[in-house]
Amino acid sequence: MTSSIIAVNTVPINSQSLPQKLSSPAPVTQFLPTDTTLIGIVNTKTEKWQSLTKFELFAQIFNAVEKQLPTQMGLNYQTDIKPWLGEQVAFTLLPQKDIKPGSLEGSFLLLATVKDEQSLQVLIDRLKSSNAQEVTERQYKGVKILEWKPSAPIAPVSTLPKSSVAAVPGIPNLPMPNRNSIKNRGMAIALLPGYIVTASTAKPIEQLLDKPPGSANLAQNPNFKQLTQHPQYNQALFTLYEDPTKVLSLFKSLAQDPSLPFPIAPSAITSAQVEQYSSIDGLVWEQPEGLRLQLFAHRKTPSLANILTPNTAQLLPRIPAPAYSATTGSNIYLQWQMLETALNGYPQFKDGLAKLNQTITSTTGLDLNKDILGWMDGEYALFSYPTEQGLISSQLKMGLGFFVQTTNRSKAESTLNKLGQSLKTLSGGALSTNTYNDIDGFNVNSWNFGEQSIFAYSWVDDKTLLISTGLGAVTELLPQPQKQLEKDYNFATAISSLPFPNQGYFYINMGSSLAWVYSLAPETFNTPSFQVFKQVIGSVRSFSTTTTTTSKKEQYDGLVVLAPAKK
Repeated sequence: MTSSIIAVNTVPINSQSLPQKLSSPAPVTQFLPTDTTLIGIVNTKTEKWQSLTKFELFAQIFNAVEKQLPTQMGLNYQTDIKPWLGEQVAFTLLPQKDIKPGSLEGSFLLLATVKDEQSLQVLIDRLKSSNAQEVTERQYKGVKILEWKPSAPIAPVSTLPKSSVAAVPGIPNLPMPNRNSIKNRGMAIALLPGYIVTASTAKPIEQLLDKPPGSANLAQNPNFKQLTQHPQYNQALFTLYEDPTKVLSLFKSLAQDPSLPFPIAPSAITSAQVEQYSSIDGLVWEQPEGLRLQLFAHRKTPSLANILTPNTAQLLPRIPAPAYSATTGSNIYLQWQMLETALNGYPQFKDGLAKLNQTITSTTGLDLNKDILGWMDGEYALFSYPTEQGLISSQLKMGLGFFVQTTNRSKAESTLNKLGQSLKTLSGGALSTNTYNDIDGFNVNSWNFGEQSIFAYSWVDDKTLLISTGLGAVTELLPQPQKQLEKDYNFATAISSLPFPNQGYFYINMGSSLAWVYSLAPETFNTPSFQVFKQVIGSVRSFSTTTTTTSKKEQYDGLVVLAPAKK
């Protein structure tokens, strides 16, 4: 049973390490120790979030939230929180101070800037008076603490009323704070200069107040400083920083807690995987096309190991538009080796991979690494696109295509020939292999079951192999598609602000992809209950990402392109 604590600073705080000026709050990072495990900062400026309503997605979301969030939860944002909430809210995990099995309650803090003390005091007085339990007081380093015990065991969180959920079809019941959360689950509140600090227990607040006067704070941490130098730091909607080694330590500590609602495998992430990084940080901000994301993993020591050759995007002209999706990159074989190295520490992966390789070898005589992946050392592009030809077109109206470049064409041809002969044997002769000469100047090899071509490939130049789901699907891509993805407006918009050169793109055209999904079951998706969902998700035009790697850091970039709000 968790105590419920309200700690209110009614006298000057003694700690010299805490900023003192309430009228102009210091950055939240000046309150936190330099070895803070994790912090996420949300920009709560009204104009920042109001600006997002120019996009249809956020116009729909904000409208739904305003209408559907029940005031029965006990706190109403407009009347209870907005009057005093300042321009920043941060959630943080403090470093663990012992080796006992940890819990998030013991290290989690929520800090919010305060612009109106009187409005906040009204809320605190309301919280105190709404509980009938006996209140006790105590002081901790100049901070008065009001404490009461819960009168009932911890209750499960409530969910939105069915009447509210019914107005937003397709959205599941969302966990929401119970109106009796203070009484049942416990809460701690401390009022510091310019900030209100909340937690489930007093322990993390006391740990914050225990910070020695004059000791280093997070703002002085060189790893955090490099995040503040990002050009979008002051404009970001959301900012994240973490010490990966400390996060892993907390993760492993949490795994020892038997009361967790779901098990955590302690070996899911190994120390060796994270110890090479000094910090991980990222930002989300608004730009004219939609929402932009950047994540960075900074290395402790620069390293040139396993850095992929930048993708030159030379295969983009060969991908058709409008493609449903596309993934490009370089050196599949090296990427597979890196994945193997990272996961070989897990017995389940290692055993599964050994069984897979054994199965491939016993049925085809080929080795996964040497024969199938080993020659895939150039650029590649995997994509899905609309077509009425090929193996999966009759019902799904979709084709899959794969371009891959190699420096060992003879090995690739040998592998394809051996694979074809093996499948002919396994099928009892039902599968036939055929060669079609001079299809738009190209020779195309096709594997057929009867009249149906299920797999086809062709060399489009000396080093580039094209594979697709059937002869008809391949011919649509030769010598080049009529409309090319690199010239498509949606794709150009999706990648124009992403860094180049890079390790390749991942791209989803949401408009064409959703239209394809809806065509699979029109009776279901055209019902009234799906219309709100279709309006919301349909306002997302595309999602694109890329990665770049240097000796000092790994970088992930993403962009969600959003449709403008309807007039």
